[in-house]
Amino acid sequence: MSIEGTIIFSIHQPRYSIFKLFDTLYLLANGRCIYHGPSNEILPYFQSNGFRCEEHDNPADFLLDVSQGDYQSDTNQKAGQLVRYLNEQYQKSSIYSTVKEEANRLNHPLDQSSSMKQGIRKKSRLSEIFYVAQRTMRNAFRNPALIGMQTGLSIFLGILVGLIYLKTNDTTDVGLKNRIGAIFFISTNQVFGSLSALDAFIKERPLFQHENASGYYHVSTYFMAKLLCDVVPLRLIPSILFSIISYFMIGFQRTLEKFLIFLLGVYMTGICSSSLCFFISASVQVFGQ
Repeated sequence: MSIEGTIIFSIHQPRYSIFKLFDTLYLLANGRCIYHGPSNEILPYFQSNGFRCEEHDNPADFLLDVSQGDYQSDTNQKAGQLVRYLNEQYQKSSIYSTVKEEANRLNHPLDQSSSMKQGIRKKSRLSEIFYVAQRTMRNAFRNPALIGMQTGLSIFLGILVGLIYLKTNDTTDVGLKNRIGAIFFISTNQVFGSLSALDAFIKERPLFQHENASGYYHVSTYFMAKLLCDVVPLRLIPSILFSIISYFMIGFQRTLEKFLIFLLGVYMTGICSSSLCFFISASVQVFGQ
């Protein structure tokens, strides 16, 4: 199965090796179109209008000189008159007729095709979440330092808390106070460990505003995708590692039920603090505010 698509570039002063890769060129001068058509026909077209590109000259530089009025042609016209002349010549050319006919042919079924419009309307919210979450996960794995730091910090703090409250006794006086202190220390650690979520929306705000304004996805889609990609790799896995290390080193009750309750408490504390960081990140535009 092959996938075809349209790629549009706006490149300033490309070298000849890049120029050869273009299929179609759209050349503007003072807001007027002076050429729109195949790239391999542009030099013969301008030569037929009195603009000849030298043998060893870069076609991209030659076209920039023509569009800016810096090229002395056989017409000997001023810059403003030259742009109008080139625009009129292009509208009289066969290239313009071919491009216009092709555009009308493509626009006609686009206006009357109900299947395409139905396909756009049938785009499900789940598919939007899937693709946005997939992109977010790829970006996260391209920056493994963040995940590695979050995981390594959880292991380190788990060992540290376990060593501080190692084998706490189960008495109701000193042992109870130590256990309460351990729980308070663990809760504080989870709150401060979730501060990495503060810049979750700030860095991607311009990209999100552009894609949302273009209708790529909804606001809720982006939020759910970011939430899912943050909850699993950056919150759940570090919480499990931290709980396994600290729980048994401290000496809490060695039952599966009690351990799962402890893990749930640690995880939900991280989720609550992350939600607060999400709210702050969505409310400000600059991280330093």
